[in-house]
Amino acid sequence: MFRGLVTATELSPTKLGIVPADEGDGRILVNVRYETMEVFKGNPEPNGVISTTTLIMGGCGVPVLAGQNFLFYVDAIDEETRKTEPEFAGQTQGMISIYDTQMLSPNPQLLDESLAEVRALAKKH
Repeated sequence: MFRGLVTATELSPTKLGIVPADEGDGRILVNVRYETMEVFKGNPEPNGVISTTTLIMGGCGVPVLAGQNFLFYVDAIDEETRKTEPEFAGQTQGMISIYDTQMLSPNPQLLDESLAEVRALAKKH
């Protein structure tokens, strides 16, 4: 769980068996490059890549915009995936959680309030 600035997004050419990245049904893997601004839990890379899928045709994904700050919850790549999908594991740290990840407000006061709540929650857990 961390706050990151999205620096770029790119469609991935990778076709995955376990992650829906089949262009035939509209879901395409999107690699999201970011800079870590603040870590609440875990060990994200300072400048790394995480992934989501597009929302085209009902695909489950998180709309991510370059230049925006996000509160990222990431499901890390596990050892089984590293073995069965080495191309995928080599390009991303994990998949962005569609349930918790959110774009943060650019308003400094609202951002401070939101981050204070996240910091307090992270300390409890």
